[in-house]
Amino acid sequence: MIRPQPATWFEIIAARDDTRAAIESLAAAGCAEIESRDAGTGSTADIARACLLFQSAEGDGIFSRITGWTSDPRKLAACLQRSEARALVHFPRMPEHLQAPLLLRNPEWVQPFEVFSRLAGMPGRYSTDPSGLLMFVAPLLFGYMFGDVVQGLVLVVAGLVLQRRWPMTRLLVAGGLAAILFGFVFGSAASIHGAVPALWLDPLDEPLPVLLAPLAFGAALLAVGLLFNGVEAYWRGGLAAWLTGDAGFLVLYVGAMLAFVHPAGQVLALAGTALFVLGRVRRDRRAGAALGAIGELIEKSAQILINTVSFVRVGAFAMAHAGLSSALAAMADAAGSCVPYVLVLLFGNIVIVAIEVMVASIQTTRLILFEFFTRFFASTGREFHPLPSTSPSPEEKKNEPNS
Repeated sequence: MIRPQPATWFEIIAARDDTRAAIESLAAAGCAEIESRDAGTGSTADIARACLLFQSAEGDGIFSRITGWTSDPRKLAACLQRSEARALVHFPRMPEHLQAPLLLRNPEWVQPFEVFSRLAGMPGRYSTDPSGLLMFVAPLLFGYMFGDVVQGLVLVVAGLVLQRRWPMTRLLVAGGLAAILFGFVFGSAASIHGAVPALWLDPLDEPLPVLLAPLAFGAALLAVGLLFNGVEAYWRGGLAAWLTGDAGFLVLYVGAMLAFVHPAGQVLALAGTALFVLGRVRRDRRAGAALGAIGELIEKSAQILINTVSFVRVGAFAMAHAGLSSALAAMADAAGSCVPYVLVLLFGNIVIVAIEVMVASIQTTRLILFEFFTRFFASTGREFHPLPSTSPSPEEKKNEPNS
């Protein structure tokens, strides 16, 4: 979980005249005393910029003022220091009428999973970037629906081969590894169930556990989404309001899910309901607000119940994948001799991989965007797009070291 970082507003004052000499003359005139007296107010920088402006206005001086956004203020300042440009760089407070563009700062192995956030829109300044969590969630959902050792290996190889040309295919590597894992869990390899010992069970033999496992996983994921909403409230400075409102709904939801396995969950659900209703009454300072809070609680509970049940489809598609594999294995057995058996199995696996990659990818994306993201994600930000680098001038090319 990472908070998007706003870009930094900068100003560059540049002139053809010798800025360094101008600053030295200012220091000799008493700027050092101003700097020590008004430390942190930027008085010296303001006077230096004003001096540069008046100086460049004399004779044939050239003056320019550049403003914009940067993702790395230190690198920008270091670049100006290394260059021959006579300029002053300034990082003032962002203008109030502007909204800073945002950056998603994730490690390289997490960056492919930023695609889910970008599909929903750029998260706002006080929104959560869940890409780090999705690095585990997306492959697990995909692999559960696509559990096969050999087919998962094919996806890993395809992702490694194609990632240089299409970086998005790096997602296939993570999904393929998860498919290999669940292939061992379900005991499936090349659409033959029992080809490897099942670490858990065969989906067609015991369908109920296969359906309930993703349901529990989805409930835990939605609870994390509600918790992210609280983190965002803290970033916005509204944690107190969240604790007397949506925090009660989170406790209610967790308690309702735990009630299926332990009676203590019922007590937790009642405590969450009381916290939500009393928080609303305290906020509105009237007893009648309790009825509105109960109505809102019923609506929210119905919505999140639908979101939770949607994760059952992960188990349903796992069973569908097992059904296709069993049908293919029966067709291969009916082919008879060795060569037709291999051809049927090979062609059938190709068809299953082509179909299941599309189906599992669509379902994984749908569950993340429409079930998980709706709990906390707000696409109110705008992405930082750096200006493209210009081609070097003939003089710069001449001074470049020979490689």
